Amino acid sequence: MKRNFLLIVFLLFLSLFTFSAKINVRAQEVKGEESRYILKSDVLIQKGTLSITTEMATITLVNDDWRNVDTTSAYIMDETFQATSLILQFDLQTEKGTLKGDVVASILLEDSIIDIICDELLIDNNKKMYEGKSEDLVFIKKDDYVIHSKSFVYLEEENLLTLSQEVHIVNNVKKIDMNSTKALFNTKTNDIEAQNVNLILEVSEEE
Repeated sequence: MKRNFLLIVFLLFLSLFTFSAKINVRAQEVKGEESRYILKSDVLIQKGTLSITTEMATITLVNDDWRNVDTTSAYIMDETFQATSLILQFDLQTEKGTLKGDVVASILLEDSIIDIICDELLIDNNKKMYEGKSEDLVFIKKDDYVIHSKSFVYLEEENLLTLSQEVHIVNNVKKIDMNSTKALFNTKTNDIEAQNVNLILEVSEEE
């Protein structure tokens, strides 16, 4: 009973500091310090439609605002994307963050989904911009397209996916196999523009 009472008090206390930003925080265990709070077990951090869930997180004070969130094994989502990673660093004010380690993300389009696997993913939620890279290769899948590259930038509002270094685009349904140094992929029309291209198109032979 005492533990639940302290949790309720903490939530009310935190709401006083974050009301203007409308940030809601829940956790089973809380440790408060002068410039940070340590949250443990069933942690949920919400700002509008954005939410972060994890088992452990810290919220740090920056210029008198509770802004910086650091977590391990986190899940972050908003209306048009969701992602998991081993490490998440996120600024609640700017809504910019970095996901590192076994990043698995999905960007939700109107009639499709872009699935991404990479080592590191930078998110700018206000601009709806995503930047990813891997030491090996990034994996991206959209519909029948399977894409690999060293890095990418995706501008959600422009439907533009920019692929850089060791780009490989395959569509077995359309019988396309393309290698290039750089490519632009329109995620709405599936149009592709590429540089330094090696392209293989398969044509069925008549019997």
